[in-house]
Amino acid sequence: MRNKTGVRHYFAEGITTRGYISLLPNMMPSWQRAYVLLGGPGTGKSTFIKVIGLELLDRGYEIDFLRSARDPDSMAGFIVPRQGLAMLDAMEVSPLRWRAPGVIEKFIDFSSFCNELNLEKQRTSILQLENQLQELQMRLEEELAAELGSLIGNRSGKIPVEREDLSWILGNSAHLKVKKEHSGPWPLAENALRLLQKSVINPYFLHGLTAEGWLNLAPYFLADFDQIRLEGDETLDALDWVLREAQQLGQRIDIVLHPLNPDEVIGIVFPERHLAIWQGNPENLKDQGLDRPFSKKLVEILAAWQTHRSQLKGKYMETVNFDQLDSYRETVLNQILGDLQRKE
Repeated sequence: MRNKTGVRHYFAEGITTRGYISLLPNMMPSWQRAYVLLGGPGTGKSTFIKVIGLELLDRGYEIDFLRSARDPDSMAGFIVPRQGLAMLDAMEVSPLRWRAPGVIEKFIDFSSFCNELNLEKQRTSILQLENQLQELQMRLEEELAAELGSLIGNRSGKIPVEREDLSWILGNSAHLKVKKEHSGPWPLAENALRLLQKSVINPYFLHGLTAEGWLNLAPYFLADFDQIRLEGDETLDALDWVLREAQQLGQRIDIVLHPLNPDEVIGIVFPERHLAIWQGNPENLKDQGLDRPFSKKLVEILAAWQTHRSQLKGKYMETVNFDQLDSYRETVLNQILGDLQRKE
């Protein structure tokens, strides 16, 4: 599987050893219009996002699909980066705190496509499942910190340099504290933006957590890029040199973060030059310290999460009028096309 030309898949949020981290606040300042989808899982939002995104792609627009950190196989939204338009599933992303004055928001409530009587009958079981999912996410974050947090210390401990000798971007990231909260700002990106005033920096995650192991999007994300793969201690010096050169060139830079430690950069992508610089082989999870098998307890929590989420989706799906939803999707697509054409 390869990314279709003009489309990319990545995570704008991650469940890490520091808690649930959102990078969305760093992306929002470039947005001008956002469609925000409301409603429970199973009401058709992910399919809605995917179909409209693919329709826009077929019409020649570049599309970035945002995968859900909670359900990596589902879409949490998409962005039309060059036109500053976004669509987000409000239930799949952290609480939205808009950072860009003047963003035009349109809210679409998918509960309007649900049979209210059937929804009311499911109310008790829906609330119970939602509470169980919230508890499982808390347990998941705690288990990640307990089981895999030591990997972060081991990786950072391998860097034989003093603080004052670290590169400016990696040095800052190594010592910044990332708060366990549901939204930005992301300190490393903000600091880099101040220093690289001619460049635009976008941070992403490319790994999603599932009961079967890591979903690794990196090989597909980088499929059409020339790749420079770095090994060992040379990585820090090379990344430092590249970023300093980028400051002079003034170009877009995509920074890929470690899925467990948002302060660690594991790759830098230059879309305009079709060049990617990576720590090791993007297809080899061992090079990013992600080859360790999950513990039985962690797998059980992830499996329970998936089971409860599937049950919750089923409860909502029983109430949805999908024919009505399909008809409305055409209406929203035409609205978006109108928005985009007015910008051209």
